[in-house]
Amino acid sequence: MKKIMLLILVLSMGVVHADIVSPLPTVKNNLEEMLKVSAGRKNFNEMKIIANDKNTDVDVAFENYLIAKKNVSIARAQFNPITTGHLLGVSLGLTYLWAPVAIEAVLSIPTKIYNVSKNKYLSKVATYNLYEAREVLNNELAHLYYDILTHEVILKTIDQEIQILTYQEAKWTERKFSADRLADLKKWILRLGKEHVDIYNMYLSELAAIRTLVSTTKGSSYELAQVSALLDKSIIANLDQSKLQSFAVVNSNQYKAAINLDHASEANIKQVQWSILSWSGINFSYKSRVREARNEENISSLRKESTEKEVKTNVLLQLQKFDSSLDILSNYNSISQESLQVYSDTYETFLLGQLSEDAAIQAALGAIRDYRSKVVAHYSSWSSLNDLSKSASFDFKATSSLQEKSAQNQLESNSLYQLDQDSFKIVKNEDRNSFSLALSSPSNSAVANVDYIFANNELANRSSDYAKKNFVVNIQVDDLPETVTGVAIVRLLNGHEFNIKFNL
Repeated sequence: MKKIMLLILVLSMGVVHADIVSPLPTVKNNLEEMLKVSAGRKNFNEMKIIANDKNTDVDVAFENYLIAKKNVSIARAQFNPITTGHLLGVSLGLTYLWAPVAIEAVLSIPTKIYNVSKNKYLSKVATYNLYEAREVLNNELAHLYYDILTHEVILKTIDQEIQILTYQEAKWTERKFSADRLADLKKWILRLGKEHVDIYNMYLSELAAIRTLVSTTKGSSYELAQVSALLDKSIIANLDQSKLQSFAVVNSNQYKAAINLDHASEANIKQVQWSILSWSGINFSYKSRVREARNEENISSLRKESTEKEVKTNVLLQLQKFDSSLDILSNYNSISQESLQVYSDTYETFLLGQLSEDAAIQAALGAIRDYRSKVVAHYSSWSSLNDLSKSASFDFKATSSLQEKSAQNQLESNSLYQLDQDSFKIVKNEDRNSFSLALSSPSNSAVANVDYIFANNELANRSSDYAKKNFVVNIQVDDLPETVTGVAIVRLLNGHEFNIKFNL
């Protein structure tokens, strides 16, 4: 009976070895298929639309973000890359860990700072803070999206590597290689298998996290599409950095919130000063309250200036990081292409009987590992592009390397790109007993309204939202002043403001 069982076991082992098919012929095709877009899967723009539709309540979205971040951070903290390459390890340790986001500060409304029951500027601060919160959440969604795609490819390449090594193990066993070499090969396969399990667990955590961020449990309905397009330097060629900074400030929700917070503090000073006319104002704390309000106004003014500098600095920093990520991608893409070519040449030489199969296997493993590093660099560059878009408050499209689709040309097509202090001027037209002021600029279509604040004490301040007449105001006076001085606060449709001085 024992002999029969032994015979069956030997025959079954022979069948197993006889059925082993070499995975080498399909290596190149399998790698080239990994970044191709599958029909029916969601791209990032579709996921962002879903997130914006689902997350109408930003407070709930923030709670979802904290849950998602915590779960993914735990999975990543338990992961220690051993065999899949140093670039992957660096990425997972640095850029792939979400940076802390002070969303609580973004969502806060500074009503505790200003004892103001009615202040229109505070509502604007809250609005721009909410816009900023949405942008931050969408940026986190992008990082998570590209992490998931990266790990999806990495898992497939590890499967491919294990398949080749398992095939090599079977061949070595047939040829009765030394026990030490077989033991080393088995250890390598086991290490890859362990890393596959770790990355898969992390991958599942990320899938759960992105579904949490978009408030859904329908996993199959939200499968993500790979991105085949490789970014290159053409997208940032000839980019005017100074104009990029100005554009970022004009469109920054952070800066617009800071502007309105500054206006709120100015309004607070006036309210505290005029409170002397009420019963609450007639007390010994009046002077201290005025002094405190002025201090708060100074702080808000300094905060506005620092926010402007922060926006300008950050957009250049993200541009530099994106530029660096493109260099890394270019390097690893070249290495990967070269490795694939080396493998193709080596495999053909093996088929001709001029090289051993082990040489072809080593070339295949090298091509897989270099491709894996390329994919990490590929999605790291896409994450960096999204960071640049966030810092510039402009959604850069990278659908082509054609010059007309460069970041510079995309910005120039935006009506706000050319705007700065010098884009507007105030003109004066005199009549017999009156004069009018109007805004003169080819960019008037971007303006919502203009407030005219006069330095002349005898003139009352005026406002106009009459766009058809270039925001004109008419002022009747008995004696026309020789000069009219002051500041025109030009408010754009997007909420940004310019202070235009006039001396006419």
